[in-house]
Amino acid sequence: MRIGIVPHTGKPVALELSRKLADYLDQREVGWEMILSPREAELADLDLVVVLGGDGTLLNAARLASDSQVPVFGVNVGHLGFLTEVETDGLMPAMERLLARDYTIEKRMLIGASVNRQGREVSRHVALNDFVITRGTFARIIELSIFADGQHVTDYVADGVIISTPTGSTAYSLAAGGPIIEPLLDSICITPICAHSLAARSVVTRPEVEVQVRLNRAGEPVMLTIDGQDGFSLLTGDRVTIQKAEKPALFVRLGDRGFFQVLHSRMKMPQMGGGIREAEASE
Repeated sequence: MRIGIVPHTGKPVALELSRKLADYLDQREVGWEMILSPREAELADLDLVVVLGGDGTLLNAARLASDSQVPVFGVNVGHLGFLTEVETDGLMPAMERLLARDYTIEKRMLIGASVNRQGREVSRHVALNDFVITRGTFARIIELSIFADGQHVTDYVADGVIISTPTGSTAYSLAAGGPIIEPLLDSICITPICAHSLAARSVVTRPEVEVQVRLNRAGEPVMLTIDGQDGFSLLTGDRVTIQKAEKPALFVRLGDRGFFQVLHSRMKMPQMGGGIREAEASE
């Protein structure tokens, strides 16, 4: 097994932990490579990538590793760590299981986007969480039309729209009023941002559906952002086509906790019905 170590270079804790991990792997005669600025080529020859950081670091590594189908394992050195598998104090016990291959691989759907301008493709991207089309710095709304497999779904007069995966349903989409979608249930979620209509709602489609967003009017620059990390400027008349990517992102899971356990702990969600069950048990 050859392991890639990807630390968040801006966090001293992550860098220190990466050095300890390298020493640990040396003692066990396991090959490793320290990767400070991940690229697809750097990850292609690895069997596993250990990411020491928050969700942002993990998102970037998972997208890049997906092209070569290399699984990633996340260690939370950030604030929320919704996608990570263990906290910092759980790294070394987890490594024992990883080296013994005592884990499972979880596939997370990715989505791809292409930008068409005047009949020509001008940009292409892949996202694990979401694509967001939003207005610029001034408080001016934009007008968007949404299509699914060529059928007109709705028009939004809004600050923007979020097209998310199930993984991304608990990120920006959730903050904008979108639904929580179990991450292994492949689908595409369309959520308006501050729509100027009481009837505006999120729409969830099958993963095979091709979603197209047409930018009808923008009085200022509009931005397409990819997982909140990269951006591409859009112009009035541009069409953004979004569909399920060919390859998924692969995450290493130890099976110690489920999605809803993470949801409760990270999002501070109340466990609905728990009080009723506890009361019944005490009777």
